[in-house]
Amino acid sequence: MKKYFRIWKQLVVLAFGSYISNRMEYGSYFLGKIVRFSFFLLMVLAIFGHTQNIAGYTKYQVIIFFLTAFLMDSLGQSFFRGIYLFRQDVQRASLDYVIVKPVNTLFFILTRMTDLLDITLLVPLMALIIYAFSKLGVLGNPAAIFQYLLFVAIGFVVVASLHIISAALTVWTMESEVFIWFYRTSTFAALFPPEIFSHPIQLFFTFIIPIVIIVAVPAKALLGILTFRLALTAIIVAIVFFTGSLLLWKTSLKHYSSASS
Repeated sequence: MKKYFRIWKQLVVLAFGSYISNRMEYGSYFLGKIVRFSFFLLMVLAIFGHTQNIAGYTKYQVIIFFLTAFLMDSLGQSFFRGIYLFRQDVQRASLDYVIVKPVNTLFFILTRMTDLLDITLLVPLMALIIYAFSKLGVLGNPAAIFQYLLFVAIGFVVVASLHIISAALTVWTMESEVFIWFYRTSTFAALFPPEIFSHPIQLFFTFIIPIVIIVAVPAKALLGILTFRLALTAIIVAIVFFTGSLLLWKTSLKHYSSASS
């Protein structure tokens, strides 16, 4: 564990050097993230300017779904952004050199480009989440906060699994952006409670692209409306996705044709 933490720290240092050498590019990129977040927040507030609730949820309850969706997206971007570079490794056969490194191949692929901009964005995001907690009156409820953090962790396991699946599919198809961008686009559906969607769509976002597990379950846990059935489903889905993604990754490596093949 210490070995991989040292490796990750070194990768962060290298990523920081990249950001420093391209200040204008990354500054504009960070500004774009802030603008996107602000527009979506204004959209939520504008909707509540014309209604008192959405599917039975009050304004700050919906804002919890909104902030949790951005939190999970930022966590995935912060720690697994290396997936966007992986297609080049496969196309150029650079994966050969990654495989022979004395480090877990999957770990290196996912974490080699830590997104410091999203890590920075986590600071104001957490401040807004704490503010929403205070508006909902849960700051004095350690049990609710613990359940929220627990299911955020479970959701993060699913996020990691989706990135692993993307890496595995890239070995076969040389395309990683299609799957991972479909997942990221789907997270916009999680900005609001899942009850606004029809039952078939809810099932799709629970078991196929499990956005409900990633976003809605932590939010419902915080609000005290998470059912035992949904909580159990979240745990099972996380286990199945993580185990399945690792098996898929190992299978993809067996079918990988290196430059020397």
